[in-house]
Formats: sequence, C-alpha cells, structure tokens
Amino acid sequence: MIFTYGTGFYGKIATHNDQWIETKFFHIMFIPLFPIGSMYVTASEFKRRGGLDIDTNSKSVLATYARLFTFLAAAITFFIAFTNNLNFVYFMAMAIPFAALWVYFCFFYGKAKKSDLPLRDKVGSITGYYALPHYFDHSFLYLKLDAFEKEYKRIYPDSNWQTDLMSDDVEIADGRKRLLFGIALFNCVINNSPENDELYYKADALYQLP
Repeated sequence: MIFTYGTGFYGKIATHNDQWIETKFFHIMFIPLFPIGSMYVTASEFKRRGGLDIDTNSKSVLATYARLFTFLAAAITFFIAFTNNLNFVYFMAMAIPFAALWVYFCFFYGKAKKSDLPLRDKVGSITGYYALPHYFDHSFLYLKLDAFEKEYKRIYPDSNWQTDLMSDDVEIADGRKRLLFGIALFNCVINNSPENDELYYKADALYQLP
C-alpha cells in the first residue's frame, strides 16, 4: 500500500462570482488532520490555488471536519445496517441523520448569504476580491486604505475626503464615488467609530454599481 501525505485544500465555503474560501490542511491518506491556513481563492487548479492568504477561517475548518466525520459516520452505519439484519432498523435510524447532516454541511453550511452579495460585489469592483471586508487581514486592510487615500490625494490634491463626502456642495462624479467608497469602507473597518460608520454609510449610498 502506498502511504501518502502532504497538504491539500478543504472546506470550500462562501462561493460567489467564482471565488470562495478554502483552508489548507496537512493530510495523511487524504484525510485532513490539522489546518495550516486559509485562502480567499480566485483561481483553482489541481492541488493548487491562487488568491489571497487570510486568517484561518473557523467556518471553513468546521466544514472540513463536519463533512469528513458525518460522511464516515453515515458510511459506517449504512454498512452495518445492510450487513447486520438483526439490527437493521436501529442502524438505519442512525445512518439517515448522519447522511442528512453530511448533505447539510456539503451543500448548505457556509453558503454565501444573499444579504452579503451587494457588499461583496462592491468590494470586488474596487479590489478584485468579491469578499466581505472581515475576510481580509489587517495588513491588507491598511494597504488598501493607504492606496485609496494616496490616489484620492493625487487626483484631488486640494481636497479632504471626509469633508468632500459629507458636503452637499461638492459635485461627486462616479470615479470619485468609487474612491470615496474604498476609503470610507477600509477606514471604517480599521477604525470603527460612530463617525466613521456615518462616513461609510454615506459613501455606500453614493456608490451604486450599474
């Protein structure tokens, strides 16, 4: 028997626009043992993923273990039920719930929420990652905030983004709305406060996708 071990990706969740979250696990005989780290996946090939490394995602880890253990439990109890006529009903009563749980964890658990999709579409339009902001680690958040602030200052050198966003006297073109949304979003995630929440809600209302 060939003994195989290594790493692989498991626990696919939150799929939207051909992007999703998966977690890399160390495995033995393709059985995931422990997580190494999660990734927001934007491209996928056999045993390879492309995308952005993120903090280990607890839902993806739970999905991995739950899918594995409910599958094994269902398979074992179905096998026992069909090979042990004396206790067929008893083991079938165990196998069916395990199979139902496997279906739930494979096809429903961690599914992208419809209420999250508008925000994910907006984040994707400014970053290329159709993700929720809390998927990103702090280094990515700071990097994006700095990039948007510098771009805004370069294009509008005599302007302050907070003042422009809250002013009714500044004409805001579509390109400017995009920049303001990016700044306000990442600023709000990093520096959460009522004032920054207000700036974000104003920018979110202004920036509408076609």
